Amino acid sequence: MNRIALATAVVFAALPFAACAQAPVALSTPAGVIGTFDRTSIVLAYYRSPLWSAILADRRFELETVKAAKDEARVKELEKYGGESQDLAMKQLAGKAPIDNIVVVLRPEFKELTTRMKLSGVVEASAANPKAATVDVTAQLLDWLNAGAETRKMAADLVAQKPPAK
Repeated sequence: MNRIALATAVVFAALPFAACAQAPVALSTPAGVIGTFDRTSIVLAYYRSPLWSAILADRRFELETVKAAKDEARVKELEKYGGESQDLAMKQLAGKAPIDNIVVVLRPEFKELTTRMKLSGVVEASAANPKAATVDVTAQLLDWLNAGAETRKMAADLVAQKPPAK
């Protein structure tokens, strides 16, 4: 099994335990409430997370392996992946690219939060119906991504710099 698959399997195997270990959250939200999250905070936390670090470590290991094997085609692919990943992260952080790759990773936690907090669903704050009842679940998602104090401070600073929503 390659290192990405192994790292992903380990992370996903631990998800139910990590979700259960979180601090209690208000469980009595009214029916029809939608969980929302701050996109910028989640993008930042994802790319600073242990999960992303494991993915990058696996790619670096593979790159070194294919360099040693003189597999130039695969070296180019992996180097291209690195540049494209960095570009995507910057575009996502700027709000200029969809965050589908991050949402896929967060789906298990969305499901857990939806059940635990009795939510109708979880969406980006900007995508929520302005007339709908909402509750911010950004903090719970940051917990799930193992965001440390530095990441949380950076996220808070970025949120504070955003222009107010119209």
